[in-house]
Amino acid sequence: MTSPEPVIVARGLGRTFGKTVVLQGVDLEVSPGEVLGLIGPNGGGKSTLLLLMAGLVRPTAGEVTVDGLPAHRLAQARTGRVGLITAEPGFYPLLTGTENLQFFGCLFGLTPREVTDRATPLIAEMGLENDLARPVSEWSSGMKQKLSLVRALLLDPKVLLLDEPTANLDALSAQTFYVAVRRRAEQGIALVIATHDLVAAERLCDRVALVAGTVPQVETLEGPRSAPAPGRLLTLLQTYGEQR
Repeated sequence: MTSPEPVIVARGLGRTFGKTVVLQGVDLEVSPGEVLGLIGPNGGGKSTLLLLMAGLVRPTAGEVTVDGLPAHRLAQARTGRVGLITAEPGFYPLLTGTENLQFFGCLFGLTPREVTDRATPLIAEMGLENDLARPVSEWSSGMKQKLSLVRALLLDPKVLLLDEPTANLDALSAQTFYVAVRRRAEQGIALVIATHDLVAAERLCDRVALVAGTVPQVETLEGPRSAPAPGRLLTLLQTYGEQR
């Protein structure tokens, strides 16, 4: 059986800010339906790597392509093929959940009817039906993150990038969010998740990349497991720290 072509490809990828080298020589591939976790020390470049994949930051060395196109060109085209979810979702607080979805959908050329049709099953999946008429300022962090996933999925993305998406969530909200995320992988979306939660990485990810300026190691987890053993990933981090 032929493996699917990778949807994200990074080759010699690097980024500097002024004289500070944040990333250099990064080589990575992510296939459809795969969940790649990014772990590593603070300041190691995980968030920058996600922004490069999203096309919101341009590389100063090498390249990263998404679906065969340079990531920044894909972002400029506003195709919606890449969804980015961060710890701070960035909704307009005085608008309702419905109004936020309609606004962001309009930015990408969706009609109000298209937004409604696409959002309705996603909203039901996230259990947000009873809250959409309330201003988002009244929502909990967990509800906002669920809405951010709905917003990203409105555009049928091929890639979802998540930067510490459950950092401010309680354990139950985080579990609900991650179940929904894993379901997207089963539907063929490629996912990349930056996290400090090693248990979540074990539960969710097919592979985990250590990001520390470079990507010195990629650990294959042979699929997510219901009984994770995060000690393996902790050992990976500790071994890297001892070798520095």
